[in-house]
Amino acid sequence: MSDWQHIEISNHGTIVILRPISDEGRRWFADNVGEPEPGGIYTCEPRMAQDILQAAARDLLSWQ
Repeated sequence: MSDWQHIEISNHGTIVILRPISDEGRRWFADNVGEPEPGGIYTCEPRMAQDILQAAARDLLSWQ
């Protein structure tokens, strides 16, 4: 696992906020998830966040 972080995760119970914080993370989200919401964030339900983060991990991204 790299020391460089690509995705910041904020779990608020019924909603998860995913914020790509590196160029690689932003590119991965743009290619695999779509356009971000205002502020460069993505919001989703926890079960969807798990799927997104597993896919990102397969592509060698790390998260905090």
